[in-house]
Amino acid sequence: MKCPICKHGSTHKGYASITLERDGATLLFKDVPADICDNCGEIYHDEKVTRSLLEQAEQASTRGVELDVRRYAAA
Repeated sequence: MKCPICKHGSTHKGYASITLERDGATLLFKDVPADICDNCGEIYHDEKVTRSLLEQAEQASTRGVELDVRRYAAA
């Protein structure tokens, strides 16, 4: 797809690291499937991946996690 941010690049399948912060908790997810712009590097996730990341972040926050680094796995 054409990148909606820079309007010059095209996206390609790849993997990215995503950091989420909430209420003093920091979570780093590695190897998250993504579409990445070959021009500006903008990262896009599909709805399923986004939902999974948010669910895992919510679970970690509920358990009182302050810092977590994990390899992405679909929930």
